[in-house]
Amino acid sequence: MKPPRLLPAALAAAAAGAVAAPYYTATELGEPNLAAASGNPLRGFLTSPDWTSPPRQREEVPSSLDFYYVGVDEIMTGPGMPDWDGSLEPRLAASAARGRHAVVRLLLDSPGEPSMVPGYLIDGGLAMNPYDAYGGGASPDYSDENLLRALGDLVASFGARYDGDTRLGFVQAGLLGFWGEWHTYTDGSGETEGWIPEAARDLVVAAYAEAFSVTQLQIRYPHPSALEAGFGLHDDSFAHSTLDGAANGGTDVGWFFWPQVRAAGAEDFWRSGAMGGELRPELQAEVFSGGYGAPGEFRQDFDLCASITHATYILNYHAFAADGGYGGSDLARAVASADRMGYAFRATRVAVAEGSAASTVDVTVTVEQVGLAPFYYPLGLTLNCPGGGWHGAPLPGVETLVARGDAGSFTFAGLPATARCLDGVSISLASGFAYLSNPIRFAQGADGRTIEVALPLPPRPAPPTADPTAPPTLSGDDDDDADDDDADDGDNDDDDEECEWCSDEPSPWMERKDMECDDAPGRLLEKKCRRNNRWKREEFCTFTCYVNESGYDDITCCNDA
Repeated sequence: MKPPRLLPAALAAAAAGAVAAPYYTATELGEPNLAAASGNPLRGFLTSPDWTSPPRQREEVPSSLDFYYVGVDEIMTGPGMPDWDGSLEPRLAASAARGRHAVVRLLLDSPGEPSMVPGYLIDGGLAMNPYDAYGGGASPDYSDENLLRALGDLVASFGARYDGDTRLGFVQAGLLGFWGEWHTYTDGSGETEGWIPEAARDLVVAAYAEAFSVTQLQIRYPHPSALEAGFGLHDDSFAHSTLDGAANGGTDVGWFFWPQVRAAGAEDFWRSGAMGGELRPELQAEVFSGGYGAPGEFRQDFDLCASITHATYILNYHAFAADGGYGGSDLARAVASADRMGYAFRATRVAVAEGSAASTVDVTVTVEQVGLAPFYYPLGLTLNCPGGGWHGAPLPGVETLVARGDAGSFTFAGLPATARCLDGVSISLASGFAYLSNPIRFAQGADGRTIEVALPLPPRPAPPTADPTAPPTLSGDDDDDADDDDADDGDNDDDDEECEWCSDEPSPWMERKDMECDDAPGRLLEKKCRRNNRWKREEFCTFTCYVNESGYDDITCCNDA
């Protein structure tokens, strides 16, 4: 389904050729602070807007995701007639309006609720298997050819419409079994467990793998064909039956989630496919309380489960319940656990070197992954100096920093070597999968949206020698004299002054004449550079004035002539 992820060492795409040795480095770029990235897109706790009417939830726990079960009967009202506009589309639009991405699972059978199997399939002869467990229901015959054909068509249509849709964060395969969790376990008698044939599982996996190449896919258990296709996983009994052994009070249980992942040899699945799930409902109200008492059998430590599984998001209805939720120290612990899930990035070093082009510098930023999991969509780094009018295109590859401790360097070439630019450099993260209302923030500093840093000008070289050629004559006049109270010549004794990297911006009159500073006649420079108050105030043609021995007072340029 997805190509292998690049190793951090393969960040050559972010480099802009050979870079000179830096003349300055900075590493104090903001104190580590996971809370600065709280509520970052595509990670953390979430609930479903469909579980309250109208949708309402507490806001104390930041959330950037919405969860949706969508019944297949809502979508497929007849053969070959998927109705996305009347089912999924309104939900995605509502989530986007709230600045949230959606996690979606399609369902046929949810125990205790009316069947979500399309009526036309039942009318066409699809057999239904009744059961009494979990409030009762009827499970469709998953070997029925018409059903399997319909599911294949449904998934193909789903992918054709929504693969790569930036409103959609994760798609859980669903469709098969109780709650779309790929099991039909009831009482352990073995009478119902075989209701889902292997062929049906493989067909659904193959359909999703064919239909989706961008949007992240997940599945409830480590099914071999799904792992091979790069699916992520979701554990819907999180912190209840996730880990075994010491984390479960000393009891080893082979059917628990992580033991199954280990048995499949898939402990590294999270490197390419996201880990999600649901915090077991009966644990949600107490798992962050001081008296929770983990580890114990079926009472596992949430943060340990998240760390070992590399969880990106977990469904937790209680965190957002309008008539309940967490409070006090429980709330603080819940928010801290949410902040620890998923990705987190820090900028750890900024290095500045002289650029290959005159009057420019190259800035290299080192970014480190400090979270539990990758960012699973394209993510770039941007650098701007608004004061200098320079805005760099995002450099791709931050998403290739997969595991904690992975670091990569990103070089922005050709920044103007001027104080106006370098005094206010701004660094940020950018992804087309993040809403403008909720950008991806660094896990450092107070806010994390941007890292602001002031960088020094390049060191001074030996002052250049002026060209002694006679100045040409100037024909015509200009209108830059509006503030022209001509000043005394004065002396330009720069020999003992510290130098700076000088800009060479023409005056407005020169721009209208399409004239660059180094094209200006000597008479113009002699008249304007040190004699015209407006030129002195705006410092037009600073470098050209300097090399023509008409430099502004107190300015010594470091640029090569």
